[in-house]
Amino acid sequence: MSRLKALIIDGTALFREVGTSLLEQTGFDVTIAETGAEGLKSAKDNKFDLICCSYHLPDISGSEFCGQIRSLSRYDFSPVLMLTSEDNARILKQALLSGATDIFSKKDLLELEIYLRRFVERQNRQLSGRVLFIEDSRVLQEIMLDLLTDMGLDVDAYTHAEGAWQAFERGHYDLVITDIMLEGAMSGISLVRKIRRLQSERGDVPVIAISGFNNVSRKIELFNLGVNDYVEKPIIHEEIKQRVYNNITSYQAILELRSQQNSLYSLAMLDELTQLFNRHALREFSNKYFSEAVRFNRPLTMAVMDIDGFKAINQTQGHDKGDKVLAELGRWLKRFVRNEDMVARWSGDEFIFLLPDCDNETAIALMKRLQKRLAQFKPGNIAFTVSIGVASTQGKENHNLNSLFELADSAMYQAKMAGRNCVRECNSEEALV
Repeated sequence: MSRLKALIIDGTALFREVGTSLLEQTGFDVTIAETGAEGLKSAKDNKFDLICCSYHLPDISGSEFCGQIRSLSRYDFSPVLMLTSEDNARILKQALLSGATDIFSKKDLLELEIYLRRFVERQNRQLSGRVLFIEDSRVLQEIMLDLLTDMGLDVDAYTHAEGAWQAFERGHYDLVITDIMLEGAMSGISLVRKIRRLQSERGDVPVIAISGFNNVSRKIELFNLGVNDYVEKPIIHEEIKQRVYNNITSYQAILELRSQQNSLYSLAMLDELTQLFNRHALREFSNKYFSEAVRFNRPLTMAVMDIDGFKAINQTQGHDKGDKVLAELGRWLKRFVRNEDMVARWSGDEFIFLLPDCDNETAIALMKRLQKRLAQFKPGNIAFTVSIGVASTQGKENHNLNSLFELADSAMYQAKMAGRNCVRECNSEEALV
């Protein structure tokens, strides 16, 4: 990676030395000038990425130097930093009006160091991402393709919105850049509208609109439509680069944050070993099951399942084998239940099923079928049996997770007392008598 080039202009030998040291430490190759005239000559003969200039120069003022630097086309967008020992509002305002990018105090160089390090980081950055670009001008398309690929981005380019939409439906993009006025039946506005109508995460992809119209009402319309940014033609390279970088990095940061949130959610809600819901998740989501049972007057059944003799498996074959049994059992149970059912690991070798719109009789038949299939599956290649207790509630009955669990858990112990490897029910109406 090539080092950036900086020019420092200052009439004081001490500060030239201090400024040079700071610039070199932050990643610049430095050229020194004592006067404004020397600095202007160096700037004309070379191309510097950044210029640091003292406000007081031996021959001209810093403001005058800034004005002359800005008259050189190659320095239209280059940062020119003004360095001063004074806190004079008039001087500072004059420097900014003459073209200085920012002003830093010579008395405290920490802010300058932070600026320089961030500048070097921005200049040396390489993006990774995929861009969908739609532009019907072949000339502008080639210019933008070169610019975007130089930034490290993969680009799919189209001249018509119809083809771009098909590509968008098939792939994942980190940014969409589209001209508003396009040839064909679909305009850039229509493309943006279709993207924003998507309900999935893909509908949040950032969109930069490009237009040759400098019309305030059009801009407002586009922002209301859902574009994230707006760029007027003719394109200014430095401007579009910054806008592309900001939109892509912000979007990727949001995706990363969502991924982290999902991971934290999984850690909070899923049992690490079985990948089933844990007790916390069961308590979190069970209210919805009970409230819907009441609202729609539907049955809700809970089944409590306990592995028979699991302690002996751990003692005779080791806890690693026991963990393998539980892990394989968890994956199998998720496939066994319906999508609307909830299965959770309550503790140890005890599992809970919440079965909405399922009465006692149906639940018992389901649990007996589970026992037969489980005997054939043999999680961890170990044959074992389970005892299951079932309890149901109809919508009008006043039950919650704890009260229904007590009934189902009691029925499970009845199954244990009856010799294990069986299903027992506990009718909630009888329990309430």
